[in-house]
Amino acid sequence: MAGFGLVASLDLVATWLLTPPLRLVTTFLLAQAAIPFVSVDNVVTLLTTHPLIVCALLVEVCVVLALLGLQVLVAFSGLRLLVAGRFSFAGWLAACRQQVVNLGWRGALAWVPLLIVAMPIATLLFRTPLLVNIKADAFILDYLTRRPSLMIGGVLVYAACLFIVVRWLSWGRVKRALGLALWWGAWSWLVNGLVVLVNHGNAPTWLALSGLLIARVAAELALSVTALGLVATPQKTAGPHQRRPWWLLILVVFVFAAMPSDWTYLTTKLAAPLTVAHRGVDGQNGVPNSIAVLKKTHRAAHPDFVEMDVHETADQQFVVVHDENLKQLTGVDKAPHQLTLKQLTKLVAKQDGYRAKLVSFDDYLAAAEQNHQRLIVELKATPHDSKGLLARFNQRYGARLIKDGDMVHSLDYAYVAKLHRLNPKLTVLYCMAYNFTNPAREADGVTAEYSTLNHRFIDAAHQGNQLVMAWTVNNAGAMKQALFDHADGVITDRVSTLNKVIKEVRTNDTLESRLVNYFNPLPNLE
Repeated sequence: MAGFGLVASLDLVATWLLTPPLRLVTTFLLAQAAIPFVSVDNVVTLLTTHPLIVCALLVEVCVVLALLGLQVLVAFSGLRLLVAGRFSFAGWLAACRQQVVNLGWRGALAWVPLLIVAMPIATLLFRTPLLVNIKADAFILDYLTRRPSLMIGGVLVYAACLFIVVRWLSWGRVKRALGLALWWGAWSWLVNGLVVLVNHGNAPTWLALSGLLIARVAAELALSVTALGLVATPQKTAGPHQRRPWWLLILVVFVFAAMPSDWTYLTTKLAAPLTVAHRGVDGQNGVPNSIAVLKKTHRAAHPDFVEMDVHETADQQFVVVHDENLKQLTGVDKAPHQLTLKQLTKLVAKQDGYRAKLVSFDDYLAAAEQNHQRLIVELKATPHDSKGLLARFNQRYGARLIKDGDMVHSLDYAYVAKLHRLNPKLTVLYCMAYNFTNPAREADGVTAEYSTLNHRFIDAAHQGNQLVMAWTVNNAGAMKQALFDHADGVITDRVSTLNKVIKEVRTNDTLESRLVNYFNPLPNLE
């Protein structure tokens, strides 16, 4: 149990003392660049316009990696002393200091592939509070399955890291570590299963809360025993342990630190999220962003909103299309900004066996109004946009969008901020991918890539009265997780499936189902 106390205390330090300041530092640095989010889409902007901010962020990344490695090093130093029966806090600090001195820069660099190899395994096997919120496996799976080349590249990188780790630690030690992790991870999952089983039916809330706390302690204990097994050897004989039950204090803190968020998760009533048809489609029922598919999806699935895309044309009009190059969609190797609206609306888009002409935003908006269908308009930003694009868009459509109850979002935060200043009454969201900071306050909300979205980010956004839309969520498991995490809306290519999931979850919203969702590390496989 002393090993549990040591590992759990480090978990608490990482979750409650280290993570919040690091997120605050990231948010502060990006605020200096007027770009309050880190995402795939604003990396180029950061590199070209704010090199000092990029340097500071790289330093922070190095600090995070160093802290992760240091946490493992500190844990193993303490566990070795426990196994030898010589643990004391002074001795622990001295051992950690000596380990850091002996590590050297090569040893420090070797921690990076070790973390890459260990993190996906740990987050799958041990559902501790820290590992549950990292969501590394869902993020990696979502990203790598987008294209075969990404999957192949990811496998090769992981194999290379595994090779480095084996060369560093030896195959015998790696095999022993994996065996211990699988064995104790299986026991942890057995506890998870028993907790779910006990809460089948109309179980009282206190039983579910107690079960969740027990499962968390079991996961932390399994992780601790795995780590102890790695530092122990058959030749070592533990000396007499000092009977100082300090680990009891750690256990109490561990339980009570998790209790408020657990209680909120288990008891907060699930509201029906807004349903949003991504580019107007429901499955493969038509050409995305066409009026025909807008009408078809509206009649069949009744989404609360249809999300669609708008580009500026060569004559400073607006056309409804997603791609920045039209070749794949229409066969014409041109960008929207290279053609006039008249030229663009003569082009025929082909997808999923359907054909439809490109349409102007005026015609699309009129069709949406005729069908009483609200929109989320994505303003596609390109380097070729005219200087007065936002002012012109707001002048033409701002009042009309407000009257219809529509929203606007964009991947370009500068567009979001400027449009919000031009028209404070218009609901403007920032569309972001793979966010790792706190919510910014300059937008009315965010549309966030679902695989890195968690209930803590959503809770923080709600405290600032901001909407959070999860995108693009196309499988039932990820839809359920978005509902349980209290996302305000779900953007999907499968609105009919989302409608069924919402009905199923709200009809069968039991403590058992919430526990299953909490323990599930890969909802995007369902």
